[in-house]
Amino acid sequence: MKPQARTTRRDPYAGLTLLELMLVLFVLALLFGISLGFLSTLDLGRRSARGLVKNVLRSAANTAIASGASAEVRVDPQSGTLVAQALRVVGTWHFEGRALEGAFGIDGTVDPGLFTEDGYLGSALSFAGRFGASATIPVQHDPSFDLRDGFALECAVFWEEAGGGRLLSIGEACSLEIGGAGEVRGRFTAATEREGHPAPGASVVVQSSAGRVPAGRWARLRLLYDRRELRLEVDGVLAARVEETAPVWRIDSPLVLSDERRPFPGRVDELCVSAVVSGEAARLPETVRIVESPPVIHFVPGGGLDRDLHPGSARIVLAYQDGERDTIEIGSYGTVD
Repeated sequence: MKPQARTTRRDPYAGLTLLELMLVLFVLALLFGISLGFLSTLDLGRRSARGLVKNVLRSAANTAIASGASAEVRVDPQSGTLVAQALRVVGTWHFEGRALEGAFGIDGTVDPGLFTEDGYLGSALSFAGRFGASATIPVQHDPSFDLRDGFALECAVFWEEAGGGRLLSIGEACSLEIGGAGEVRGRFTAATEREGHPAPGASVVVQSSAGRVPAGRWARLRLLYDRRELRLEVDGVLAARVEETAPVWRIDSPLVLSDERRPFPGRVDELCVSAVVSGEAARLPETVRIVESPPVIHFVPGGGLDRDLHPGSARIVLAYQDGERDTIEIGSYGTVD
């Protein structure tokens, strides 16, 4: 009888032999080394930088389209950051219902006798012949009324050709008034520092020519500041402008319509105040540098590029660690490629 071959079964709970363990460690080391070499060839900043820049630019352009107001992107090559900024409405008043009720819960105080039904749209406030009359709105308590990076004051006015007067003021920050010859004057106070402390600086003023506000009919006024220039518009037409980049002095007093000593000789309606609001700064990876870009990329209402600031297209050029460059083009209609 032929003896059966003896089979040896390995204990499933037995450990690895020294040779097997060394072989496993060798394979793991080899794979780990290959992975490190592969990862070292990847520039992860390259993957994210282009998308980050495009997102910020498209966000500003889309905001200009949706809001019907200008927007911009401020580029700082030194820190590698981009910040989108846009005008946002922070207060509106339409003077209906014989109460000074505003949007966002910002209500004011006024003599009910100043309301008139003969407004631009519905009711309005009339200060003509009312010496010592004014309306007060406590905007200084609302944190959204931060005008340091820019603002827009818009309203409809009916000037009755009975001399000049102050139309509105927001403390020392800004004001609008109409002169006796129908000229419009807009002003804001620049913020500065004295001995290391914030302080109000010089007044920045724009003034139209005489007769820009017609007597006896409604006109729409707009005073706009965007840290590039202070613009004054009458019925949508530029009336005066001056270049300026200083921040606006803080608001520490209420918004006042008319003036007790220099009342506005006419009516006011459809008041709207907007503030320039900044988004969160987008910072590029340390491996990416901005080597070419305008300091500000400005989008006009509707989303296109500002033709005065950008005659053609605008572009941002990024440089990577390996010396290669990437160009992002912003077309005249606000397209980002």
